[in-house]
Amino acid sequence: MLSTKFQLKTILSGLLLAVAVLSTFTACKDDDGSQPKTEFFGAEISVGDGKAMSFVKTDEAGEPIEVGFMFDEKALENLPTGDPHGHKYVLEMPEDIDVEPYQHITFDWNEHGHEPPGVYDLPHFDCHFYFLTDAEREAIGPFDSIQFNKPLPPQYLAPNYLETPGGVPNMGAHIIDLLSPEIAGTGVFTKTLIYGKYDGELIFIEPMITVDYFKKKKNESNPIRQPQKWQQDGYYPASYDIRYDASKKMYSVVLAGLGHKHKG
Repeated sequence: MLSTKFQLKTILSGLLLAVAVLSTFTACKDDDGSQPKTEFFGAEISVGDGKAMSFVKTDEAGEPIEVGFMFDEKALENLPTGDPHGHKYVLEMPEDIDVEPYQHITFDWNEHGHEPPGVYDLPHFDCHFYFLTDAEREAIGPFDSIQFNKPLPPQYLAPNYLETPGGVPNMGAHIIDLLSPEIAGTGVFTKTLIYGKYDGELIFIEPMITVDYFKKKKNESNPIRQPQKWQQDGYYPASYDIRYDASKKMYSVVLAGLGHKHKG
């Protein structure tokens, strides 16, 4: 009799443990029983001989933690040549998630770099994360000098950043990092982070990265100096990350450590 009672107790304990595990597993799923989706991808586009796409990552509660784009090794091969103004690749954001303030990304190939000479005239990519729609960006004209030169209110300017005069059509005006080696005179350009503005408002965050630096296949996180306040509600990054996945042969440029900030 004792043996039978022991067996029943053992079976009952096992059933209770199984129920507890099942309950815990179910709690981690969505209502339809599936695991919460935490990765979202935009439409794939062709770049060079390869491909690129945008992505958003969230935590299991659905809060965005990263926004970025990825491209494969072949994207660095057979890129367009002969265009003195560079070549723009437009990446749409994933359709099934909305992360403010990001509206689209451009991955701009500069075969011979761009001005100023001796600073940014190395082959590189400008990676713009725009707070504008593609149509709004395209509407920025070559003679918008008033809008290009309208200053940001000081609380929206990150420390040790400088607003440069003039601007670029279909893009905006640039705010450069005075601590970057190529600006401070302590080294050559490999990577930097630039802010963009138009008509007194921030309109993009822009990592600029040379082709040679990408080909080093590093994984690194670079802290971003931020303004005291932001002009609109949204998710803003603590760092920009440059990543390489050797198993997939994929590069990524990521605005990471996103935190929600209220308009200030």
